[in-house]
Amino acid sequence: MDDDQKWLAAAAGIEQDIRYLKKAMRAGTNATLEQDIHYLRTVLAVYKKNAANGVAWPNPDDLYCINILPFAPRQISTAMRRDFKTAI
Repeated sequence: MDDDQKWLAAAAGIEQDIRYLKKAMRAGTNATLEQDIHYLRTVLAVYKKNAANGVAWPNPDDLYCINILPFAPRQISTAMRRDFKTAI
């Protein structure tokens, strides 16, 4: 599987998560779920953009960070953290 396919497969998983949260919201209005859906839609957009632009899939030891910038509506910051360590 090439990098573009990995981004698109991850995007498909995010789309499933969004559908799941929307179904959960039908049971009752929940601001937290709305915020979660907003963040997932942001991630979905980044993944699709990465696939379209040929961005390399991150190494398993790297943490791929996506942040919504609070001072600029609709702007997103992405970064790779290579200093990420896991505890054993």
